[in-house]
Amino acid sequence: MITQRSRSHRPAPAAERPSGNDLRSIGGFLSTVNSPRVRRKTIGPVLVAAAVILVTVAITSSRHDGVPANAATPSDLITLRPDGSVVMAQRGVKSPVLEVYEDYQCPYCQEFERTNGETIKQWAVQGKIKVVYYPMTIFRKEKSPVTHDNSHRALKASLCVTDPRKWLAYHDELYTHQPEETAEGGFAIEDLVTYAKKVGIAEADFAACLNSRESSDRAEEVSELALARKVEGTPTVRLNGEDIDWSTPWAGTQQQV
Repeated sequence: MITQRSRSHRPAPAAERPSGNDLRSIGGFLSTVNSPRVRRKTIGPVLVAAAVILVTVAITSSRHDGVPANAATPSDLITLRPDGSVVMAQRGVKSPVLEVYEDYQCPYCQEFERTNGETIKQWAVQGKIKVVYYPMTIFRKEKSPVTHDNSHRALKASLCVTDPRKWLAYHDELYTHQPEETAEGGFAIEDLVTYAKKVGIAEADFAACLNSRESSDRAEEVSELALARKVEGTPTVRLNGEDIDWSTPWAGTQQQV
């Protein structure tokens, strides 16, 4: 029987890191059940098998989400949902679903974005995949108050982006300017407003949202929703509901398939 290892927002010390891979057969392909950010072991068969799903499966539906048909850029594909999650997909693409649970203050989420973010966007534009981002705060206030507050401010800022066409650009700005985990006052309000202005978001409305109690409460709520989905660490990346390894570059897997 395969058991899923516990996850946290920090990697295990080297002496405690497990070796080898746990593999599970899922609907005709192999998916890793690995601890995110704990190791960087290459898992070729797993990623190639996952790529088969990513490249070959597309199920259409009558979904109406405001995304123009055959959208040309990743930003054109964005749909903001009431629960705080964000969909990036061509209209009608319903499967396969890649879920990304991320914390803007988490350095491993930044690493994942640098490693595979552009590949994911390309697949979405090509209509090969439906991506659902779940921004959240994984750092607990009672254990890491400074880091939690940094993360919380960034999450609030992300939720205050109400124009779908601007969300992805702001998402990328947050990772570009990610502070150190222990930097007190990281993701300062004035900086978050500056990033918004840079990507063309109305400064006054954004600042008002960012400083509101409602946005703070909503950030807490969306984080609790993510935790309720058994997310214990970030990034957590799931393909059709199953955790997969995120640490190896996915670029080029289409060609290999």
